[in-house]
Amino acid sequence: MDRENEGIFLLDMGACEPKSAVGEEFARGKWATVEYSIEQGRGRMLFSGPDSQAPPICLKLPVSGWYHIFIGTYRHPLFPDSCLLLKLASDPAYSRATTENFRPEKDLVSPEMLPGPADLCEAYWKSVALTEGEVILFHRPAAGSMADTIANITYVHLIPLSEEERKRAENERGRADTRRLIANFDGGQHHMWAYATTDEVRDEFQAVAGSDFGIALWGVGRSFATFYPSRIASEIDWAFGMPGVMRVGLQSVDRRRRHGFDPLAAAVECAHEAGVELYPQMRMSGEQWPPNHLQYGGPGEFQSQHPEFRCLTSEGYATRHLSQAFPEVRSKYVQLFREWVEEYGADGVCIVFCRSWPYALYEEPVLASFKELHGTDMRKLDFFDDRILDHRASFLTTLLRETRQMLDEVGAKLGRRLGTCYVVPATGYTPQDCPDLGPFTTPRSRAMDLETWVREGLVDHLVTHIESIGQPDGSDVGSILAPWVELAKDSATQVHADLYPRRQSADSMRIRALACYETGVDGLCFWDCQGRAQRLSGWAMHRLLGHREELDEMKEFADSLFRRTPLIELDGFQAQNEFCVPTDG
Repeated sequence: MDRENEGIFLLDMGACEPKSAVGEEFARGKWATVEYSIEQGRGRMLFSGPDSQAPPICLKLPVSGWYHIFIGTYRHPLFPDSCLLLKLASDPAYSRATTENFRPEKDLVSPEMLPGPADLCEAYWKSVALTEGEVILFHRPAAGSMADTIANITYVHLIPLSEEERKRAENERGRADTRRLIANFDGGQHHMWAYATTDEVRDEFQAVAGSDFGIALWGVGRSFATFYPSRIASEIDWAFGMPGVMRVGLQSVDRRRRHGFDPLAAAVECAHEAGVELYPQMRMSGEQWPPNHLQYGGPGEFQSQHPEFRCLTSEGYATRHLSQAFPEVRSKYVQLFREWVEEYGADGVCIVFCRSWPYALYEEPVLASFKELHGTDMRKLDFFDDRILDHRASFLTTLLRETRQMLDEVGAKLGRRLGTCYVVPATGYTPQDCPDLGPFTTPRSRAMDLETWVREGLVDHLVTHIESIGQPDGSDVGSILAPWVELAKDSATQVHADLYPRRQSADSMRIRALACYETGVDGLCFWDCQGRAQRLSGWAMHRLLGHREELDEMKEFADSLFRRTPLIELDGFQAQNEFCVPTDG
């Protein structure tokens, strides 16, 4: 930030309006103040708890013109989860800011980014032209699992933009050449927020508005159990009496039903408002382990009503998944996909293939057609025999052909092409004792014929899912991604690298994105954006990772997005003194 030495710290959050919503104690309808001090001065931070029903409050900003806005928050050692909603009065929706916490054992962060119990976290929010009299609003989550967290706002840090920074920011407006990113909202957003209004869904898409994201994948179902009131499938109904996510999931279903709310209709509307395409996303889930087997996120009534359509082991035992070898199963899926694009106005279809195996095994249609083709019982052959792998994959390919045919039919009526996006595992996830089957060992062993998909134009966006962390500098991605890039060369298929881990420093994201682009991928995809987008500093980098040709020059910006701010005093005590740190009693 060129003019950081001219920054303004707004430290007294107790000055928020209305005054009736701010007090010194935790009480219903109140935000509680706590005094603190940092190097820049003394202030009052605000808290609101899950049961406070605290209303939105606002703080008048004493400046106008172009400013970088940073948000300072306090991370409570015993309650590490926190979530603050914030927006300028001129914004169409809230942004979400969760605690900037990291897991050193799993995430790519430097020790300097790990806040201690007496540190505040300061994260970049955005750069914007503030009008005179602009106010910033703070709120807390209304429902879902995020409503069970503490909301905190400690300070606002405003840094004026230099003339060069202002010109750069203005040039970014309406830019389309960098929109090569895909945001994957895999389904967890539904129980995190328990949507019941379009405005609550609009908050989700505020994260991708005006960014490098061109497509949002929106989790809408687990097999034939959906997060919206489908005509084709049964609406998801989490098991009663279970804890954790299942309990919250059940509450979220009840809330949207009471409000008569359709989350998919709202998602399509809000995505288009934000300027991104919306692809509803499906996992072809089966039943889970007990006691989660009772409607734990799927797979819906169709599966329970049709046990005859399950995948079978070579011994004839039923598995927990439906088989794509049955035309009735494929037809049901295509009907569901048609509902998305024809009735809801979605822009395409996404299926997650890095979960939910198997897709075909030893069912009667598989055995009979194999014997007709090869004159032998496939159960007598090795599981990884090339003929078996090809045959098993043919049924999944048939589903994709039927899906493409339906999309072309609907698209012709609409006068536009409807897209397909398939998320496919790159490495790992192979069956036991799987031999080396070449560069596509994992998908091939799981009944995915990528060569045919690409050759026949069945996949527009092929997402290469690499879930391992890998080397910090991304030096390992070349050998993984190169075969995928070569496969799609001279085809209409675009390859997107799914960038992990979920939590990284902004500069780590930049470095690893560069490594992916150097392999020749067309773009990047990000799993679980419903969580990623809430870490302000990390998301600020995510939003710009479509700037392929400019990432080399963004290190300074990346390093400026997060900082620790040591507390001097907190609620009247010396924050850094070991004798003033609370014990467990």
